[in-house]
Amino acid sequence: MRVTGAVVVIAVLDGGSGAELARRFTAAGAARLLIADLRPGVAEDLATELDRPDCHVVGVSGDIHRPSDIAALVSTAVKHLGPIDLFAVAGPDGERIVQLADLPDHLDPLADLLALLGEAIGEVVPQQRRSPEPAAVA
Repeated sequence: MRVTGAVVVIAVLDGGSGAELARRFTAAGAARLLIADLRPGVAEDLATELDRPDCHVVGVSGDIHRPSDIAALVSTAVKHLGPIDLFAVAGPDGERIVQLADLPDHLDPLADLLALLGEAIGEVVPQQRRSPEPAAVA
């Protein structure tokens, strides 16, 4: 995964922390970073801490469980930082990084991103907090 010069979005889920992940991306040479956290002020404070001339960092509040918030994050990132290279999800059980270059060109990029983020959320949210599977009908 190429990080140097990349535009990265980090979405933090309830119980997760994006601080260490954001620090790793900035240390690895990311050019621009957008951090979104459910908790008001957390991403903004982290962005202020990490922002520097060679890596512009923006912090916003957002909930990637809602497709409208994902669309807003993507729009904000592209408008202020340029095309997104990596989209990371930080949850209570770890992190998952999605490379947007892996999305098929011929499909709706937002729909593909929503599907990949749904998988990512499932991987980084503890099993006991996930929605139960519907019972099979006999």
